[in-house]
Amino acid sequence: MSQSCPTYQECCLYFTANSLSRLISYLADESFSRIGLPTAYAHLMLQLIEEPGLRQNELSKRMNLKASTMTRFIDKLIVMGYVERRQNGKYAEIFPTAVGEALKSDIKIALEELYHNYCAILGEEYAIELTAAINKANTLLNKSSK
Repeated sequence: MSQSCPTYQECCLYFTANSLSRLISYLADESFSRIGLPTAYAHLMLQLIEEPGLRQNELSKRMNLKASTMTRFIDKLIVMGYVERRQNGKYAEIFPTAVGEALKSDIKIALEELYHNYCAILGEEYAIELTAAINKANTLLNKSSK
């Protein structure tokens, strides 16, 4: 262990990434609690509102979720009345319902609130840099796992 890294936890990407995930999830849960939709579901809804008709495998790729997890998310959103599956040949495409589309402004407000909350803690410049670095790491790790 080097002096710049006094503990194993501080030197471990796995530990620090999971710790960050828990902390940012707490902030996100606060912002999204008003709309009654978990943060991941809200992100999925925003994808579908902005690009209706996406296939489940494309959604799974974009959100970096397993197909089974995406099926569970979509099934729950169908039960809630926010999306519907439409068969197009051998593929199912996912579309927001009118009720689902009506969530767009609330989702965007919650995203803005989340952004402002973590920028208030981290500073906007560092928050932007950190987001870019994490996105780059995700991209590199995704490429290496295929």
